[in-house]
Amino acid sequence: GRRTTRGSDMKISDHMTRKMVTVTPDTPLLKAVQRLQESKLRCLPVVQRGELVGLLLLGDADTAALHDVQNPGPTVADVMRPPSIQVHPSHLIEHAAVMMLKFDVRGLPVVDDHGQLVGVLTVSDLLDVLVAHPPITVWG
Repeated sequence: GRRTTRGSDMKISDHMTRKMVTVTPDTPLLKAVQRLQESKLRCLPVVQRGELVGLLLLGDADTAALHDVQNPGPTVADVMRPPSIQVHPSHLIEHAAVMMLKFDVRGLPVVDDHGQLVGVLTVSDLLDVLVAHPPITVWG
């Protein structure tokens, strides 16, 4: 039979990835694109003195790197987006899942009360939670 457990009280801080790949606003764009490709991520948090100041999306970075051949040194600051989508470490894991679906993203920056980037929560992190704590007993 199906059994639903509600109110799991699992916080993002318990499941987020603390070891992150980041760039700064003044990182050269080509170097940032390399970092994206090596990490196989689609988005990198942009931090300055530990504070989340933007997001670098793979599509934006690739396009800018291709089009700015004349510009000798475009930087991350030239193409980063504002960090509009983020979660707090104390938010529940379900909140993060809803945010990922709503904004169609595969990862969320986790930012504390002081604007400091403390981690990222990825789809892989969510799947780990789902496998360890299945919400319904449908798994074999």
